[in-house]
Amino acid sequence: MKAILFVFPFVLAVAYFPISQCQNLPLIEQTCKQTPYYGLCVTSLKSDPRSKTAGDVQAIALIMVGIIKAKAGGALQHIEKLKQKYPALRVPLSACKDRFNAIIIGDVPQAVEALTKGDPKFAVDAANDAALEADSCERGFSGKSPITQMNKLNHDISIITASIVKTML
Repeated sequence: MKAILFVFPFVLAVAYFPISQCQNLPLIEQTCKQTPYYGLCVTSLKSDPRSKTAGDVQAIALIMVGIIKAKAGGALQHIEKLKQKYPALRVPLSACKDRFNAIIIGDVPQAVEALTKGDPKFAVDAANDAALEADSCERGFSGKSPITQMNKLNHDISIITASIVKTML
């Protein structure tokens, strides 16, 4: 009986804290050390449940491509709200919408295809293009845009992704 009382809390603790969650932290940290934005890389990957089961750098890169898509989608939604709120900014916001659509429709599928077919060079190109699209959106405003932080986040996530994929070359 004493043995059961001793073992039960241990079994409960193991069931509560999945082993895979602990095992992938070194892969995430090691991979993110190869990027210029270590902290953002680690927090982005840890916030995505798929990273718990990612077994290699390719899987991590695919997760980051998914994060690019999610962030670009969030920017598109925000742009639509801003177009209603700031009619005077309709032209540059519409240009930004086109840029983020290009990320979702062009860059993300190109990166996914390149990674799944084992041709990381094209995934690097796609991620770098996504960063350029975010920069281009920002430059479309005279002065600071109403989505400067989103543009920077999209740029930085894309650069992180390109850096991760470069380790596969």
